[in-house]
Amino acid sequence: MSKYVKGWLMPALSVLMMWMVAHGGWWMWAPWAFVLTVFLSADMFMPHDLSEPPKYQNAFLLNLPLYTILPLLAVLNFMVLWMFGSGDMLGLGAWVQQNLGMDLFAARARTDHWGMWAGCILGVGLMNAVGGTVTGHELTHRSGKFDLFMGRWMLAFTCDTTFAIEHVYGHHVRVATPADPATARRGESFYKFTVRSTIQSYVHAYQLEKARLAKLGKSVWNPFASPFLRGNIENIALFVAAYYIAGLPGLAFWAVLAFVGKQYLEITNYFEHYGLVRVPGEPVKPRHSWNSNHWGSTNVLYSLARHSHHHAEGEAPYWTLHAYPNAPMLPAGYLGMLLIALVPPLFKSLITPALNEWDEKQATPAERKLAQQASRESGMAGLKIINAKLA
Repeated sequence: MSKYVKGWLMPALSVLMMWMVAHGGWWMWAPWAFVLTVFLSADMFMPHDLSEPPKYQNAFLLNLPLYTILPLLAVLNFMVLWMFGSGDMLGLGAWVQQNLGMDLFAARARTDHWGMWAGCILGVGLMNAVGGTVTGHELTHRSGKFDLFMGRWMLAFTCDTTFAIEHVYGHHVRVATPADPATARRGESFYKFTVRSTIQSYVHAYQLEKARLAKLGKSVWNPFASPFLRGNIENIALFVAAYYIAGLPGLAFWAVLAFVGKQYLEITNYFEHYGLVRVPGEPVKPRHSWNSNHWGSTNVLYSLARHSHHHAEGEAPYWTLHAYPNAPMLPAGYLGMLLIALVPPLFKSLITPALNEWDEKQATPAERKLAQQASRESGMAGLKIINAKLA
């Protein structure tokens, strides 16, 4: 029964964020501060979740909270853009005042400093990532048309619908090899990685779809046949919506909001496979992903943190993923790693011992040779393989 309840943590967080943002002013920082405090506390102070998934009789009850995320994101982002703009599009302010007793007009007037909007962007951008991208990731690993439709629209909130193509058919095939843009290399900072990953992942998604459709005699620019093109149209549609809600300033605001949400994803990509290597063509194993069994990371993020099992069995629903306590482990939970990755010296100091342990205890002999070469090229101090080689 607990897993049924845990599935609603993300929708509950979405509703709580709406309530906070609706107060306007410096309350715009409340969503980010709340997530930072509660999420980090859950990961730091609650026991690691090593529970094994039981069998469930009704998968619909586990899928239902996933499906609520898209309408919740739509309402949250519409409300934010409404507050950034003027007027009362769709009568939102009047309806909320009449039915919920909250004054959005006053909240809009209170939000008169760029620092307030900065907090809004960080908090709502985070929600678009942990709600839209994490849930969209779960749904776009499936083959059902409804799940794919919902998942791709969720990814549009970070302007990243091509993730549904590149992640499933590119990243999962090429993970932990130099050919994978979403696998960070040893010695690479997040700031260098995000540029490389973003550009190369988009290009590879285009190449994958172009090649697939060419075999069917169809064009990648055919909207009826190409998920690549339809996804880009969905991205653009949200920019058009932002313009109609809040004009040119709203368009710029949405661009920043989508960019920040996308960066949350790229930071996650950055630490999920950082420095790990695999012989191209060899099977993907649990050791090729950094895992985390921290309570908050596991239960709020639909078991995304059980990343080792996810890559070993990409189509497995979130409620069936195992803890894999013997897999390579991150030194902190997901939100902690997100903050740590923004400070390259701190990140490297924490990940270096973990890489040393992986090289020594997890890597195969062939992988150890690749790891030695990667360590030498990285220039990272403290990697045992580098020191041993230099000696």
